[in-house]
Amino acid sequence: MLENAGDLDKALVSYLKAQELSPQDTEIAYRTASALLQAGYLEEAQSQLRRIVFAEPEHLSARASLGNCHLLLGDTLNARQNFTEVLEQAPDNRNALFGLASVLLKENNPAEAEGHARHLLDLLPDSAPVLTLFAETQDKSGQTSAAIAAYRKALKSAPDHVPALLGLSETLLRRKRFDEVVELTIRANRQIPADPLPMEMLSDALSGKGDLEDAREAAEEALRLSPRSLPGLVRLSILSRKLGHPAAALKHALTAHDLDKTAQGPLNALGAALAALKYSNQARSVLTALSAGKGLEPDIRRFVESLIENEAARSAAEKAQPVKTAPETGGEPTKPKPASTEGTGTEGPTSQEVKDPTQSDRTAESASEILSGADDQLPNVLGLQRQDRS
Repeated sequence: MLENAGDLDKALVSYLKAQELSPQDTEIAYRTASALLQAGYLEEAQSQLRRIVFAEPEHLSARASLGNCHLLLGDTLNARQNFTEVLEQAPDNRNALFGLASVLLKENNPAEAEGHARHLLDLLPDSAPVLTLFAETQDKSGQTSAAIAAYRKALKSAPDHVPALLGLSETLLRRKRFDEVVELTIRANRQIPADPLPMEMLSDALSGKGDLEDAREAAEEALRLSPRSLPGLVRLSILSRKLGHPAAALKHALTAHDLDKTAQGPLNALGAALAALKYSNQARSVLTALSAGKGLEPDIRRFVESLIENEAARSAAEKAQPVKTAPETGGEPTKPKPASTEGTGTEGPTSQEVKDPTQSDRTAESASEILSGADDQLPNVLGLQRQDRS
């Protein structure tokens, strides 16, 4: 009763007490193992199920559940073996059919997985998880239209089924149907707000639509949920560069590079940000190191760090300046112009020179002029709180 009501914790406590009273009762042991599996205690469930299968090899439900434990723990070899043994004796075992198809998809064998998924679909034609599994086999087999139809049928049966929402989003994203992806990923985010994946796909869809500001906001939310995500940092670097904030682009790319010095994405993003700033020699050095399989050279790293630090100092100085109102007109407040540097012909105080190993005449002040730009607080269609970055 407790298990059917969804109270797994209380059900598990009850099963454990019952098992203490009747340690030889296989059915109680199996129910205990199932409760452990559903509650996420995979190692404990696996140990319990192994004992059951060893004592009663013909206990197919226990063997299929043991296959699920192996699958969830990443042991696809033993998972496949258990599911196959169950299906040899019970070809219609739903647990084993679902499990074996899932294993085959993980092993990148969608053609074989499709057969088991179709068999299961004949047994459970309106099941959202089964329809989603079948859709995945179609998608990975290149049958995109069939996959979309199956995902949609799954969502008609269960509108909040997260695997179908995410699977359909991924498929439609490849087809550049961005508006639909935006709607689906927002729905998925409501169901799993702590998972960064819906926000990542939402950011990609918004970027595809050209809504770069909202795309960056979604990417920032995804990175907040997974701060050490290398793809997330690279995504933010690219969006920052496109939005005209190269200092942020450099910073995100450099952080991603530090997470994995062998990855290509961060160095590509770093080179693109340097190229956007017209630092062609440094960009070329980064991309040359990438093609040679080397990391970032120390002098280039120091140069990038100098650019980032200089921009941070410039932004802090701007924020510290008081805002004055023109007394004659009573018009809009204006920021005072910094005094011209004597003998240079440029505005602003002399800045510390950026150490450029290939362009010694380039100063941090000129880099600061390039690294300018801030966004205003704009309306947000996502329902996420945009921070004032000005």
